[in-house]
Amino acid sequence: MIPGLRDSFTDLGWASFFAIRSDTPMRTLNSSMWGEGFGTHRHLMNRQVDKHYHCDDPLAEMHAFMAAHGIDGLQTAALLTAADLRDRAYEAERIPDGSEVCCWVTAGFSNKARAGRAQQVSALYPGTINTIVVVDGTLTDAAFVNAVITATEAKTAALHDLGVRVDDRDDAGAFATGTTTDAVLIASMQRGTSFRYAGTATQLGYAIGRTVYEAVMASGARYLRRTTAHEPGISGQA
Repeated sequence: MIPGLRDSFTDLGWASFFAIRSDTPMRTLNSSMWGEGFGTHRHLMNRQVDKHYHCDDPLAEMHAFMAAHGIDGLQTAALLTAADLRDRAYEAERIPDGSEVCCWVTAGFSNKARAGRAQQVSALYPGTINTIVVVDGTLTDAAFVNAVITATEAKTAALHDLGVRVDDRDDAGAFATGTTTDAVLIASMQRGTSFRYAGTATQLGYAIGRTVYEAVMASGARYLRRTTAHEPGISGQA
């Protein structure tokens, strides 16, 4: 674990969550609406909700949830997922300069999809492959975007190796590239080595790719073992 970071899991059944807390502010890039885009946060959260979660004011609802659990919403970048947090996975990788990359993933495949294929509105519900990456270094804006690309490519590679295929009638048998509501959160400790790039040819990109790939493989395998034990195919809560 990166020095100054600590993670915790709070088991509340379908309302469980895990949080990653930092002793110092982190710069973040978040695809979710809670702490969206670029920002500065001390806490990262992945919260489990019911697959049919619906709220007229999700921002206010999330802030109320955080407040109820002693988390400062203004200092938190958060994700929602309908995936079972018991299937979460964690991976870490150190690169030669001593910097470390940590990754947390929750994965579920019931709304798996292939990019470029139209999806039904009914397939849209809280994110089912959520990826959080923290880098012990300083990232430029370009490196943040590179990190999103590298993490997404690694996720897709893992889905291929797990054998996750779409069910679409017109594309049956093709490998899924993700789900309809995936989310990614990249955070930088903003200290130590400065990184201008995070593509797959860089040491940082390798570390991001490896940790995301291994975490998706581990979380995805847990999901598949749990769901295929009682019903055929790849299905389940999320």
